[in-house]
Amino acid sequence: CKEVATPHLRQMAFVRVHSPFFPSYGVATSLQTEWGVRFCPLKVPTHQPSWPLKRAPAGVAAAWVNVDVGTQDLESFTSWLRQEGFPAQAVELERINGCKIGCVATFDIQAGEDALRIPENYTVTCVDVAKHPVVSRIAAGRPDLIGLSFWLMYEKWLGRKSLWHPYINTFPSTTLSPLTWKEEELEALLKGTSLLVEAKQRIGALEEEFDDIMETFKGNLKEVPPEIFNVEDFKRAFSVVLSRAIYLPTAELFSLVPIGDALNFSGESGLLFDYSMAEQAIVLRTDRKYNKGEQVYVSYGQNRPNSDLMISYGLVDENNPNDSVEIEVGLAGNDPLKSLKKQILFEANFEELQAFPLYIDRFPIQLLSYMRLARLQDPALFARIVLDKDIIIDQANEYEVLTLILSECHNKLTNFDGSIDDEISLLKSKKNSPKEEIAAKLRLCEKKIWSNTMNSIRKRLAPIRGIPTKSGAFKDSNSDIKEMFDKVEQAASAPRKFLSSLMKSKE
Repeated sequence: CKEVATPHLRQMAFVRVHSPFFPSYGVATSLQTEWGVRFCPLKVPTHQPSWPLKRAPAGVAAAWVNVDVGTQDLESFTSWLRQEGFPAQAVELERINGCKIGCVATFDIQAGEDALRIPENYTVTCVDVAKHPVVSRIAAGRPDLIGLSFWLMYEKWLGRKSLWHPYINTFPSTTLSPLTWKEEELEALLKGTSLLVEAKQRIGALEEEFDDIMETFKGNLKEVPPEIFNVEDFKRAFSVVLSRAIYLPTAELFSLVPIGDALNFSGESGLLFDYSMAEQAIVLRTDRKYNKGEQVYVSYGQNRPNSDLMISYGLVDENNPNDSVEIEVGLAGNDPLKSLKKQILFEANFEELQAFPLYIDRFPIQLLSYMRLARLQDPALFARIVLDKDIIIDQANEYEVLTLILSECHNKLTNFDGSIDDEISLLKSKKNSPKEEIAAKLRLCEKKIWSNTMNSIRKRLAPIRGIPTKSGAFKDSNSDIKEMFDKVEQAASAPRKFLSSLMKSKE
């Protein structure tokens, strides 16, 4: 697990997503290391979002991994596209390994050429919602994704009478997103994960949005007939729209794009959708050559942890290089040097309460620098703090910082039920439900991150001399370091006294 540094700039360009469910409150900055540049989301909040939901990165398409599309439905869909004059594309729908749906190249596509160019009149956006004879009033003034969800609910209710029936019939009825789970399922399957609290917040936000709409039309049920519009169907429809809608940054809106939402994800792909004003079409341009018959993948966006992928798309990528959990730290409330420390942090683009990402193989060295400053009580040593450089102030300060982080990681792991080995054994079972399977994958990934971070902190602690061991003596740490770690991790009460004001848990 490597520590990496991040340069900060106060003026950053944000991708504006016009939806309260995806507020723009964070930036991704490059983390420079001796082995190159890695892009990691070190979030620097500029304001507290009024909604507890994260924004969606530009150009995210949904995968059909969990969609059981029948052969007849697929043929009806492609036949409908031909009848509607849908232009030929460089890719076509195909079953991958006889199961999931994907898109493969129909001929060799060179880098920079269009894999897809879909005219805007074949897509569904907020413009179509605003013109809808039933949904337009319900969705007026609401975010894109809310309007599209109500559009989907109504058009699905119409069945074969809907002009979009062949397309909608390829949609799943729901996804594996926790947005559709019951509270007891959330508590049982997501215990200990970073997603538990967030999922509850998002579900609460969705239910409040629906209740607000119902309250607006409570005097006229003809506008929102309950047999079509109810809160459970709304959450399911929202999860489907969220998993399939593509955000187009140039047009600044979400869009349902036939064929486009059939491309599967790959963490290695850099392909993103956008809208071409000149062509009045949604375009997907390749970044490398694709051979005939090769599956074309899209990116699910940069720096998206599995918790985000799971709630947005109902999937967990066990090989996701950007999977992360966050550790939040802050200045102690009773620190007499708090004002001075806040000024130093602000000048370096940090906040009094700061979140840092932890990855399976790395974490920002600013976490260490921040903690060194937070625990330092000698103002004369402040000048030695450089927040984007790994500079040890003294061994006492370093020992305190590392043991606090180590204890916090240990506490996070104890919030889970079972060990890493337990999750691995569970995933080998053939008896898991889809929800149990995806939840176990998320728990395993997050447990590995916390565990690997602990191992990295242990390695940093090892060279520090003069560390107390079980025997009570002060010895060279390398001779009795295992005992010291056991003592630190088992005696959680001592670090917790520090953590009560320093570590701000999300729980």
